[in-house]
Amino acid sequence: MKELLLKIFIVAMVYHAFENRVCAQPYIDLINIRNVKSPDVGFFRHNKNETELSYVNISSTLPLLFNNKKDGIIISPFYEQWSSAISGIDSFRKTHFGIALPLSLLETINSKWSLLVTSIVRINDTSLSRGSKWQFGGAILAAHKNANGKFTYKFGAYINGDLFGLFVMPLLGIDWNISPATNLFGILPGNLTLEHRLTKILFCGATFRAITNSYTDFNNHYWRIDENQLGLFADCYLTKNIVLNMEAGHSFFRKIRTGMRKGTRTDWMANDNMYLKLALAYRLRLK
Repeated sequence: MKELLLKIFIVAMVYHAFENRVCAQPYIDLINIRNVKSPDVGFFRHNKNETELSYVNISSTLPLLFNNKKDGIIISPFYEQWSSAISGIDSFRKTHFGIALPLSLLETINSKWSLLVTSIVRINDTSLSRGSKWQFGGAILAAHKNANGKFTYKFGAYINGDLFGLFVMPLLGIDWNISPATNLFGILPGNLTLEHRLTKILFCGATFRAITNSYTDFNNHYWRIDENQLGLFADCYLTKNIVLNMEAGHSFFRKIRTGMRKGTRTDWMANDNMYLKLALAYRLRLK
């Protein structure tokens, strides 16, 4: 137990040296476990096929500095699991798994500019085994911080060899300390969060996230999900570092498809539904 606490302390100290260079949010989750449930209950775009989704994710973030105390690497492994059930003319029920290792290199150019280059190796399949197919991708992100350090904008691109084809996406990010109690941060089109501190232990806000992933389904077929979520959240600090996150919202423009890279494709006409998210994290606050 003492060794574990020592390791956590070392990681915390390393990250505090990183915070003014790489941070895209006012905190870092060294460990995060989350579960999302989306039953077939919705208020709009709910006239298609009955759909139930559940999602489990276990992730970690480990930043390590080089000797110059300015640059370094960030290791961010994660495991995820999607379970989907769609009722229609042909019912669809499947579980897909993913495991990934994003590895990022941070290079500080000067006091205002920095560059983050990320490589991503992942397996997305109906099971995780030696026969699972690999996906390779990466991202590059440049960041510019203003003179007072309260506003940073970022731009770059993401590319991944998805099973449905090459997926390329431009990136535009922001990290804005609006006030001592309010922060706006994220990288679009992937995510954007507005966070406000109510008390020392209670934070609330609104968040948007967009997910596009593909998984091997069977033979040369794939399962693809495009999930967009808009919700409200509350973060309760049970201790200084242990945080319980609760979120509720609605999906929109959800698409679940199966097909072949160069063949027939099926849109399962999934309903947009409400979702509930519950997460537990070991978190270091920076702002």
